[in-house]
Amino acid sequence: MGAARHFFRRSEVSDAQVAADIKADVESSRKAERTFKAAGQHRLAEDMRKATDEYLDEYNDLKSGRWSPKHAR
Repeated sequence: MGAARHFFRRSEVSDAQVAADIKADVESSRKAERTFKAAGQHRLAEDMRKATDEYLDEYNDLKSGRWSPKHAR
């Protein structure tokens, strides 16, 4: 449910909460990537690798103060 962080206003969540959420997404994407590779599903594994990269970019944005929720009003 990591994407839920994008529906809360910035003032409603702390950096620590967002960081924990992003880290959980990174871990689950990496696990899925390994699982898909082991099953020979290389295209899906590549999709998970790309998702991990996006989460890491999001984490870097958070650390540099540039992160903001995508859908909150």
